Amino acid sequence: MPSICFVAGDPSGDAHGARLIEALTRRNPALTFSGLGGPAMQRAGCSLLDDLTAAAAIGPFDAARHLGRFTRAKRLLDDHLTAHRPDLVILVDFGDFNLPIIAPLVKRHHISTVYYISPQLWAWGRWRLRFVQRYVDRMIVFFPFEETLYKAAGVPVTWVGHPLAESGHPTMSQEEAVKRFSLNPWRMTVGLLPGSREREIARHLPLMLNAARRIAWQMPGIQFLLPRAPAVPASTIRSHLAHARVDICTAEGSVYDALQCMDAAVVASGTATLDTALSGVPMVVVYRTSWPTYLAAKLVLRIPHIALVNVVAGRQIVPELMQHHARPSRIAAEVVALLRNQERCETIRKDLREVGTKLGEPGAVGRAADAVLELLATGPATSRT
Repeated sequence: MPSICFVAGDPSGDAHGARLIEALTRRNPALTFSGLGGPAMQRAGCSLLDDLTAAAAIGPFDAARHLGRFTRAKRLLDDHLTAHRPDLVILVDFGDFNLPIIAPLVKRHHISTVYYISPQLWAWGRWRLRFVQRYVDRMIVFFPFEETLYKAAGVPVTWVGHPLAESGHPTMSQEEAVKRFSLNPWRMTVGLLPGSREREIARHLPLMLNAARRIAWQMPGIQFLLPRAPAVPASTIRSHLAHARVDICTAEGSVYDALQCMDAAVVASGTATLDTALSGVPMVVVYRTSWPTYLAAKLVLRIPHIALVNVVAGRQIVPELMQHHARPSRIAAEVVALLRNQERCETIRKDLREVGTKLGEPGAVGRAADAVLELLATGPATSRT
């Protein structure tokens, strides 16, 4: 039976990998799956060698704390490739680990490699293109500007669009969501989206709660809604809210059900900014990381914007507050300015709709599965031609 090995290392990559496994299984039920990933991939039918999502890190300095875990995972994968020799290896995002470490390892085993979801080389690591050129047989990317980058570098690439183009829809009406989340339909709602990893939550949620208190002081009657990412334990959220000095409603389930209730949002930089954009919610994007990671990023950053929604737009359409600029007083001031200027909010909503059109047509995961099956059938040499 044809076999595919996956390597994903964070909750987002785990979720994307699981959806790709499901799409591949629908097209060819005889396929078998193994590799490194997380619980979502395991539920989709992947036989896990190790769960890397528990050690999800932000940047190489955070990753250094889990060096032993990653070394063990590499050894497990090396042994697996030797013993079972899958027909194809699919690397899912996780560029600090997959690109310089795992891609060369796979190539030493002379196994074809697909990279699903490009690392952000266009932002900070164009020098790493040499790893892609040398070790990757095909890139499968979400954004059209990534296709342009890899074509110019002579790398076989397939742009499939973004999965959010088909999945970014609520499962219930706005009225039902307001009732489910115990919101007052007559009051304005500000969303708090601190991230999908526990370390992101630790850095962003106290900051957002402090900003929420200031917003509530300036705009009495405002209410706050916090959607919980599936990978974040409910106990983690409760521990932070126990120290909050403002009432916060929490939302379980689809983030799009919660987003449709929001008049504005404070969002940690990442894919959540695209979720928020597809829902047409004006936002303030914030991000904090460790100072070594931040200073290193400043040295190599090659684009003017950090927020993915601004990167896709090609210009700044929502405010960005990074590192020391992400202070509660500054965040609160930006949110209050949005809520008090409906004309500006309408302009932002219009710009966000344009961002949505750049994510491609629905069916991205199916097109990615087709590209994988094509490589399985033809082999890397034909693919490169």
